[in-house]
This record gives sequence, structure tokens and C-alpha cells, in this order.
Amino acid sequence: MVYLETTLLTLGLLIVLGAYAHYWRRTGDWRGVARFWARGMALSVAEFKAQRAGVLLLLLAVVIRFARALMLW
Repeated sequence: MVYLETTLLTLGLLIVLGAYAHYWRRTGDWRGVARFWARGMALSVAEFKAQRAGVLLLLLAVVIRFARALMLW
């Protein structure tokens, strides 16, 4: 279970960073990447889907960590 959690965290982070790297290469807007929470980033459809998939994997890893902590408690 620990390996699954670590794998999901790593994979999710890599996917999100990959989506932002693709946005940066496409637009050259490093400020948008530095302020990724602002509404100014205009992600393409593929970048948006990759970002959401990465965030979903990160969220799933956090849920698994909470579930594992509750089982050990």
C-alpha cells in the first residue's frame, strides 16, 4: 500500500509538472507557470486534461494515505 501511495504521488506530480512544462514551451509565459493558481493560464485541452489527471492522482494518493492512517489507528 505504501508503494501504491508513493507511486501515485510521484506519477501525479510528474504529470502536473509535464502539463505546465508543455504550457511553458508553447507560450513562453513563465509567470503563468509560477502563478499556476491564477486564472491567467490558458491551458490547451490536452494540457488541461493532463493537469486534471495529475491532480486526481495526487488526490487519490492523499485519500489512500488517510485511509491507511485510519486503519492503523
